[in-house]
Amino acid sequence: MKKIRTTVVVVVVALAGAVFVAVGAGERPAPLASSGQWQLLRTTEGTLIYDAFAEDIPSREVQDVYELNGDTDASHAFVRATAGGLQVGVDPQPSRATYSGYFAVTHDAYPETSIFHVRMSKQHGQVESPNKVGQAVFAVQTASTKITGLINFIVLSSDSTAGMTSWRVGYMYGHVENANYIGYWGTEPSVDAPDAQEVTLRTDGRRTLAVWFGDELVFHSNELQLDIQAPFQPYLEVQAVQTPYMSSFQDFWVVKDDRVRLTGAPAGSRVALVADGIILSERTAGAGGDATLILPPYAAKGSATLEITEVGHEPVRLGSFDYAGGDEFELVEK
Repeated sequence: MKKIRTTVVVVVVALAGAVFVAVGAGERPAPLASSGQWQLLRTTEGTLIYDAFAEDIPSREVQDVYELNGDTDASHAFVRATAGGLQVGVDPQPSRATYSGYFAVTHDAYPETSIFHVRMSKQHGQVESPNKVGQAVFAVQTASTKITGLINFIVLSSDSTAGMTSWRVGYMYGHVENANYIGYWGTEPSVDAPDAQEVTLRTDGRRTLAVWFGDELVFHSNELQLDIQAPFQPYLEVQAVQTPYMSSFQDFWVVKDDRVRLTGAPAGSRVALVADGIILSERTAGAGGDATLILPPYAAKGSATLEITEVGHEPVRLGSFDYAGGDEFELVEK
């Protein structure tokens, strides 16, 4: 999970997928893409953390980036990074009738402009007993919990019990030992509920929350009463009542915001970011050659091609290349 790559002009340091770019004074980074007379440079990195969780990773490296904790004794819980995802599991003691939980939470905290994404999966199959529950959980919580005792957070979960599963979006608030739940959205319990969802979440921690499953906006409001003090920490979590249970997570990322900024484009040209033939965003470059592309939050990180079209000319296509909300690019002539 630690990678260091250097060139003469740029140093890229990635820790568990968290990428930082440092460019020497007066130096330009290596081109991401080129076409015709143009080269595309990334001058600012928007990815705050990225973990694909698509390979085995030693536990000590996981713990360099994540704290492993919960209200379940570590002897009855596990977190392991495998080729099938980051697996988080518990095996509650039979005498315990309340929820048993365990989680991996990032050491770092992220600003309120951030967008959070993960592919979360519940354990295959159903928890058959109505007296037992298994939950896969993704939560975005205030990072001030250890100081204030408040555990206020947005929670996305799959809930399996009585032979069926539902997916829910809600808000937990209160102190560590006295929390309350408000449900905002949910599916009807079903035996056919999907085992996994690609979830994207954005909140200001005060009034606004938006949640996507895939590219579908399942919940949005600007009129909530939240008390989630920024910065935020994401939790990859499992909860269970009287049954062993496991959740898993892949393609986990956090980016700065939903904007990609470009400088150096020909004034008045059409600038578009295109992925798999779909235009994610397009703008007309201003008189100074600047263009800000606003991304759909669920597509705030990915791979795309940049198209530059001047009036009376064929489009110039650069890429594909990886992008993230918060990236800043410069278009320069070779």
